[in-house]
Amino acid sequence: MKRILTIILPIICVAVLLFAVTTAVTGGDQKQTEPSDGSDKPSTPSTSGTTEPQPTTTTIPPGEVIPRVDRQAELAEARRKNPDTVAWLYIPGAQVDDPVMQAEDNGHYLMLDENGKYNVWGCYYAHCENQIGSRDKLDKNTTIFGHSASNCDPDGVRFTKLHRYMNPDFVKEYPYIYLCVDGEDMIFQITALFITDIGFDYIAPNPTGDDLADFFETVARKNWLDFDGVTFSQEDTVLTLSTCCRKYDKTKSGNQRLVVMAKLLPEGAAAQEFSVSLADDPEMP
Repeated sequence: MKRILTIILPIICVAVLLFAVTTAVTGGDQKQTEPSDGSDKPSTPSTSGTTEPQPTTTTIPPGEVIPRVDRQAELAEARRKNPDTVAWLYIPGAQVDDPVMQAEDNGHYLMLDENGKYNVWGCYYAHCENQIGSRDKLDKNTTIFGHSASNCDPDGVRFTKLHRYMNPDFVKEYPYIYLCVDGEDMIFQITALFITDIGFDYIAPNPTGDDLADFFETVARKNWLDFDGVTFSQEDTVLTLSTCCRKYDKTKSGNQRLVVMAKLLPEGAAAQEFSVSLADDPEMP
């Protein structure tokens, strides 16, 4: 009997360990295919072939045309290395200047870098249901996912830096996000930041009718940023940046997200005067 136990117990232990690791990586529901908050990850990402640029202010005097940012050469080179590359994302305030991947499911690039190699910090990738292309081909709402660190340090890795936009002065200084696709460089202006749980389908690509109205009404209730001079309505095309957030998750559910939304600006748009402050009582999960 002791001999049998000696053989069986190690096998059981290995099986339990494999199950635990698999569960930790894949999670228990489909939303777990979004990046985790990195609570068990090293403090810095491994090298993935890109370097983080220093923030460059994108404050443009009112009335002046907002300069576009050309990343066509970088996009072409990234696509040469990996055909899953669909765009190039540049966020000066968050020190993001990297390619965006897209696969048939959102879990594919969870722990793969833009070259398809294992990286615990993954890469930036678009929602698998989105159509990525020029402005006339974009969905109503395009979502890009990225990892973040559990400490929510504004100087942390990947999308942890999105926490910087909780400061209205920072939003004022860095109001624009740039998305480069084949043949077109688009500019988006930040319009919302909020904390939500996955009960709100903020990644829906093309809500219509009552769903579209509910979408924007929910964002308005949750929005931490109170703008004067910047509108955000059902007519806008939206870019959504999503990452996990445990800072306000009192139940430790792991289902809360930090979300930044921006609206697509017309070609040749001029900068407008605006002010922004923190909302008095944004809706929280």
